[in-house]
Amino acid sequence: MTVEPVLACDLERGFPVSVVRANGRLSIASAPMLRRAVLKALADQPELILLDVSGLRAEDDLALTALPMLARQSAADGIAMIVTGPPTALRRQLEAMAVTRWVTVAESRASALDLHAHAPGPLRAALQLPAHPSATTAARRLVDDACRRWRITYLADIAGLVVTELVANSVLHAGTPMRLLLSLREHHLHVSVRDGSSRLPRPMTADEDLESGRGLLIIEGLAAAWGSVAVAGGKVVWVTLQRARQPSDPR
Repeated sequence: MTVEPVLACDLERGFPVSVVRANGRLSIASAPMLRRAVLKALADQPELILLDVSGLRAEDDLALTALPMLARQSAADGIAMIVTGPPTALRRQLEAMAVTRWVTVAESRASALDLHAHAPGPLRAALQLPAHPSATTAARRLVDDACRRWRITYLADIAGLVVTELVANSVLHAGTPMRLLLSLREHHLHVSVRDGSSRLPRPMTADEDLESGRGLLIIEGLAAAWGSVAVAGGKVVWVTLQRARQPSDPR
């Protein structure tokens, strides 16, 4: 007799999309494993998490309540989550438990990406930049313009400083063209720079020169969170800045 494996969750890190694949049996006991995998994906701050359940079986209906909770957690971080590829039996369970009222479900990755592309999303501003010191000036100009349009001018100076450091580090260490992206989420301003180098940034060690790690020290002091993700053809370094609730905020 073939014994179905206990729950196994694999994370495919990426930007703007990360994928969590859940295989095996989902139960009240194994649900925390699924939660940990999704929280790990959220830590990378992608725009979208695809939760692939094509290899999942729910032992009991109650375990499926983990999915709406994870969707709410993702939404609180300004990140969309879509469940993809449920087998017929699992789809029926999701519908019977009304999970599909709170969680977006798609038949495949392609249909999930199409749904996401047509769904309302965060306000965005993007700019392609060359591997040249002048890129920092263009990056700050984009920040100033976006903060003015989005009525978050109180963040313009901090965001400008963070963007200057991210772009300057990319020019210095990657030496490739880059893409700067600003996303206005409910609680944060999300900033990311994607370049063509696979070398991930790391905190400065005690025996390194202070100047060589100055950019990361500045970012660590200003950011609510920051990190980096290896992607095809390079990496993404991202920073989130806490928004203050203002009466004139667009959200």
